[in-house]
Amino acid sequence: MEMLELLMRILVYGATLSGIYSLIAAGFTLIFGVSRIMNFSHGAFFVLGAYLGIAIINGVGLNPYLSTAISILMVGLLAAIVYKGIMSPVRTQEVMVIIVTLAFALILEQLILLIFGEHGISYPSMVKGVISIGGVPIPSMRLFVLAIALTALILLWILIGKTRLGREITAASQDVEAATLLGLDVDKLFLTTVFISSILAALGGALYAQVYAANPFLVLKSLIFAFAIVILGGLGSVKGSVISSFIVGYILTAVIVLYGARWSELTALLIIIAILILKPTGLFGVKEL
Repeated sequence: MEMLELLMRILVYGATLSGIYSLIAAGFTLIFGVSRIMNFSHGAFFVLGAYLGIAIINGVGLNPYLSTAISILMVGLLAAIVYKGIMSPVRTQEVMVIIVTLAFALILEQLILLIFGEHGISYPSMVKGVISIGGVPIPSMRLFVLAIALTALILLWILIGKTRLGREITAASQDVEAATLLGLDVDKLFLTTVFISSILAALGGALYAQVYAANPFLVLKSLIFAFAIVILGGLGSVKGSVISSFIVGYILTAVIVLYGARWSELTALLIIIAILILKPTGLFGVKEL
């Protein structure tokens, strides 16, 4: 019975964490795949999704569902403003993009510290109770978070693969000059991609705060893990990012359950490095033209 419970917790808890990481990693690789922008403020949008939602709940008294919807839209609008204000003017200068987006992320981290403090905070639970799976009690919230994350990823797949906007985004990601000659508004597509990717990150942050405690230091921590996951999956591959998110999520969960949290992140990063030594382009690497 103990072994069954152990395996069930690894299975469910790992899937929950993997789903959250998939959202932030898919968003990060989406914007890179389309605009070749390394958006180092992506981790800040992840954390901001949690803190804005909590602020709306505490300040306005809205329910967690509506608060989450408003917070992720606010983050999307902020990301669009950031793109137009500081990213677009230096978009062709990769180093400058990294510097300005990282600086913006650090500014947001300091603002969150000043306003909310350094202690972790959590979302009020959207779903309460426990579900028994194979006789093993599993918090309903973890299954809810996994369901929302998977639904968001499915909607992203439909958007990219089944809609006109998705086809235009794909065209811009494959050849910007050709897309421009076809009459596509490439800058508008880049702006739309930034908006979508930041919404995914913000949703991931809100879901993270449902299960774990969010804190300002996640700005850089989530960015590092998102970047490592994207590199592992292959730059520009959304599918690779999702698959590698589940690899990393399950590694982290298994190590936490078996050996404790202190070894989890070190183990995951060492395994990522080992895989990249064997396959430098990542699992589903997209070659640069």
